[in-house]
Amino acid sequence: MNLFVKKTFQLFLLPALFTQTLYSQKPSTTRFIDPREAQEHFDHKNFQSALRVYKELIKREPDSYDYNLKIALCYLNTNLNKTQAIQYLEKITNMDKADADIWYNLGKAYQYANRFDEAIKAYTKAKEKTSRKDAEKADRAIETCYNGKELIKFPLDVTFENLGKEVNSEYADYYPFATTNESFMVFTSRRKGGKSNSLEMDGLYPSDIYMTTVKDGNWMKASNIGSPVNTSLDEQAVGLSPDGSTMMVYLDHIDSLGNIYMSRFVNNKFQKLIKLNSTVNSGFETSGSISVDGEIIFFASERPDGLGGTDLYMAKKLPNGQWALPQNLGKTINTQYNEDFPHMSEDGKTLYFASQGHSSMGGYDIFKSEYDAENNTWSEPQNLGYPINTTDDNYTISFTQDQRFAYVSAVRAGGMGDLDIWRIRFNTTDQQVTCVSGHISTNDSTQTKIEATITATDLSNKDRLPMYFTPIATSGKYIMALTPGRYSISIESTGTLQYEPYTETIVILEKGSYQPEIKKDIVLTIKK
Repeated sequence: MNLFVKKTFQLFLLPALFTQTLYSQKPSTTRFIDPREAQEHFDHKNFQSALRVYKELIKREPDSYDYNLKIALCYLNTNLNKTQAIQYLEKITNMDKADADIWYNLGKAYQYANRFDEAIKAYTKAKEKTSRKDAEKADRAIETCYNGKELIKFPLDVTFENLGKEVNSEYADYYPFATTNESFMVFTSRRKGGKSNSLEMDGLYPSDIYMTTVKDGNWMKASNIGSPVNTSLDEQAVGLSPDGSTMMVYLDHIDSLGNIYMSRFVNNKFQKLIKLNSTVNSGFETSGSISVDGEIIFFASERPDGLGGTDLYMAKKLPNGQWALPQNLGKTINTQYNEDFPHMSEDGKTLYFASQGHSSMGGYDIFKSEYDAENNTWSEPQNLGYPINTTDDNYTISFTQDQRFAYVSAVRAGGMGDLDIWRIRFNTTDQQVTCVSGHISTNDSTQTKIEATITATDLSNKDRLPMYFTPIATSGKYIMALTPGRYSISIESTGTLQYEPYTETIVILEKGSYQPEIKKDIVLTIKK
């Protein structure tokens, strides 16, 4: 099961024989274990209940190909320990029965365990046994393994704090969105005790939206936000404005699938859902967020003009209050893979989003990109780094105003058994420095002396003063020590020889994609 894939609406109860769930008692070892029970659960994607039955069955037939495979697939499709699939898939490979799918799934299991070299070998085996199209999928998986190997070399100095039983439950709690002042938070949960206590066919309860507030510096007990937002069907919080005034909601109802709704927060209560107009809800939409000024919506949609899968779009508000025709954010942001959960920060220029493309280390990773209003361009997306991103799916992050803390959902040691909500503290550390160096020359080989000044302006921090560097006149060699940021580099003549204006933008990446050195040679054009 993947909680984050929007599911087709299902609200049928299973037949009496198949109503066990993850949270019921284990089946008795004395009763007859019917393989059809396991298969029924498996076919309905009730992987947790299927797993429990298959583990009973395999005690009797430990060498069963089918039972080993089904147990592995159950682990890979739940938020239990996915790495447990390794032992069962390895057993199949030792049976000499492993096809391309077995090797691919073994690669995934190794990747979840951060055993990247073994994952690469397994994916390579899968390539040898599959079609060209599936080989491309394996190639992409191998690429994400190499990304992961690099990202974990430079882990971020962060601390994870579980929000505890007042907020989290033994069930899946995910998609946390906190206001930037941390006054309240909304999130989605598939816990017991919501608007419906009827199990869906996947063995879990329908998703509802919950809310928690802060009192005396502590998050209070989370409560179901109730009507008119939550119903007996499925609702998910998929975005929140920084001030908390507007929540974006995805519905999984019989009459609404693949649409985004909006709810205003008035008098400490979220109001009736308003479906966004047809310019936004014209394809299959999965998530969205509103800018601070409320004038721009960013959303994820799968539609014919996209680059592949779900793409990110933006639309501006018209004078009549409706949304204008959306614009695809383009190839810098969108890839041939899925992008989701766009969120524009309070500064109005930093976009956070999830993507299966770019430098993902597996599944969805969270990235950020900065918008250059003057040139109407986006900077190359930057991976937020490990361990914020992992080899599993990472979808949303919600920052506080000072950027010292953020909220994510994850399965981590010390959690309560499934996806939990965690508060991340970004610990104070010395900033890493990248040395940018090279030689400056001119387009006239007879001119060997360089008399100039290099100015580096940090575009990501307007309060920071420009920095100046002077190349060695006789050789043109220069070096700049720059901390993470986005810099405008300009070079001006200080001597009698004048150069044409030179400007360039350089992005110095942070820890996750840290480069200690960047080599860059520059050629200046002499003014005539």
